[in-house]
Amino acid sequence: MITTEDVLNMNFYKKEKFTGSYKGMRYLLKKDTEEIPSDNPDTPAESKTIFRCYAWPGPYNFATTNDMEKLMAVFDFSAEGKQQAVDWLNEQWASRENWT
Repeated sequence: MITTEDVLNMNFYKKEKFTGSYKGMRYLLKKDTEEIPSDNPDTPAESKTIFRCYAWPGPYNFATTNDMEKLMAVFDFSAEGKQQAVDWLNEQWASRENWT
């Protein structure tokens, strides 16, 4: 099981992305931004800081794995969002019989 300690502390994500693996499942967690469109065309879109989380079967790295094999989810960039990302990764691992 992946824990929040396995995916490092919040300060790490201010400058780096984190990749790891768990029993055949590879994953990537990174800080990113998401544009939230405005309802008013005269108002610019807002930018929200998020965690973007990916999971895919090993053994290959993110860049060499076909995008069709990658699962992706978005969470708030917060301690709670980080915990939700870890929970999501554990759910993804448990939902597939074989990750390799």
